[in-house]
Amino acid sequence: MSDLDPTRMSALQLAQAYDDRQLDPLEVTETYLERIEVGSVYRLVSAERALRQAREASERSAAGARRGPLDGVPIAIKDLIDTAGEVTGAGSPPLMARAPAVSDAPVAARLAAAGAVFLGKTTMTELAFSGLGINPFVGTPPNSIDATRVPGGSSSGSAVAVATGLAAIAVGSDTGGSVRIPASFNGLVGLKTTDGWIPTEGTVALSTTLDTLGPIARDADDAWVLAQVMAGARPRPLPAPPQRWSLLAPSSVFWESLDVGVAEVCRSALAALEEAGHSITVRPSTELVELDGLFERFGSFAAHEAYGLYREMLERDGASMDPRVVSRILAVSARSPGDLERLSAERERLRSAFWQSSSGYHALVLPTVRVAPPLLAPLVADDAAYVQANLAVLRSTTLGNLLGGPVATVPVGLDGLGLPVGLSFATAPGGDGQALALAKAAQALVASRRLRLRFGW
Repeated sequence: MSDLDPTRMSALQLAQAYDDRQLDPLEVTETYLERIEVGSVYRLVSAERALRQAREASERSAAGARRGPLDGVPIAIKDLIDTAGEVTGAGSPPLMARAPAVSDAPVAARLAAAGAVFLGKTTMTELAFSGLGINPFVGTPPNSIDATRVPGGSSSGSAVAVATGLAAIAVGSDTGGSVRIPASFNGLVGLKTTDGWIPTEGTVALSTTLDTLGPIARDADDAWVLAQVMAGARPRPLPAPPQRWSLLAPSSVFWESLDVGVAEVCRSALAALEEAGHSITVRPSTELVELDGLFERFGSFAAHEAYGLYREMLERDGASMDPRVVSRILAVSARSPGDLERLSAERERLRSAFWQSSSGYHALVLPTVRVAPPLLAPLVADDAAYVQANLAVLRSTTLGNLLGGPVATVPVGLDGLGLPVGLSFATAPGGDGQALALAKAAQALVASRRLRLRFGW
C-alpha cells in the first residue's frame, strides 16, 4: 500500500485513491480492522463480512468496475440498524440477548449494494434516548477532542469512530439531535434528514413519528453521498448554493441561553456570512416558542411511543436497563391517553405555520447545540446534573425534529476551551441538499474570515 494514511482520508478521497490505483480496498479495510476492537466505540466488529466485502470491492476496482463512490469504503453502522447475522442491540441489555437479525435493514442493504464495507456496529445511548452519549453497559466513548467530556448522543460511537480514524464515515440516527449533537461535539458534519426520506424499517425504534437516519462525516460532500445512497438515490454532487443567501436567525429558543463560547463562535460565523454579502434576518417566532413548550404540556413523542413499544420489556427487564432511560420513558405512564394525539395535532399546526411564515428564506441559521460538551464524570455521578445537561443539549436540536425538515451541522470554530462549535442550517422538508450546500459554503467563508483576521489581510 502507498504511504497515504487511509484512516485519515474522507470517503471521497478514498474513492479517488481507488480510482487512481493508489490504494486497494482490501488493504484499506485490513488497516482499519487492525485499529478497531470491541469496546466503548464498537459494540461488535464485523471482521468476516468486512473482509468479504472488501475482497469483492478490490476485485471490482482491479477490473475498473467500481459501483460508485462508496465502493470499498469502510463504514460504521449505529447499533440500532439490522445487519444480517448480527444482533441489533441498540445499547440495551435485553435487546442484546435477542437472536441475530435474519436480513439487512433496507438502508443497510442499499449500502451493501453500493459496495460499502461494514466495519461493525457502533455504541449508543440505550434505545437512543439521550443526547449525552452515556451508556453504563456497553461503555461511553471518549469525546475525541477532550476525553473528560461527553461524546454527545445518541450516535456516540458513530461520531467518535469517524473523528478518531476508526471509520471513514458512519450512519447515525436522529430523533432529537442524535446525529447533530455528537457531530458538533466532535468537530464533524452531520445531517438530520427530512422525515421519511430514508426508510427506518429494520431499525430499533424510539419514536415512530420523529426517528430519522442520517450521515456523520468529515465533510459535507461525504455526508451528501452517504445520505443519497441511504435514500436509494444515485449519488450526485452537492447543488450549488444561491449566489446571495437570505437567512433567518430566529431569536426565539435557538439563539437564547447560549454558552458564552458558543455564542461568540456562532456570532462570528454570522459576521462572516454578512461580510460575504448574505442577508440575515433576526426576529422572534411565536411558533417556535409554542413548539418548545409542547413536551412539557403533553410529554415527548419519544417517551409516549417508546412506552407503547417497550412497556412489556420495561416491566420484565427494567432492572437490567439504564435507570435514567427507564425513568424518562415511564414519565409518560400517568399521562392522559389523549396527550399523544393532542401533541401530534399541535405539532402539525405549528410546524405548518412556521414554514409558511418562513417561506421567503433559503434556510434558518442557528447554533447546533447551545452548550459545550459537558464534563462526563459529574453526569455519571449525579442524576440531577445528568437531567439538566441532557435537557440543555437537546433543547435546540429537538426543535429541528419537530419542524420535520433537514438540518445540517458543520464545525465553525473552537470556543475558549478549545472545544468545537457547530453551526446548523435548516430548511423546509425536502431541502436536504440545499441545507448541506449552505452549511459547506458557510464553513468555507468562516475559515476564510478567520485567516483574514489572523493575518490582517
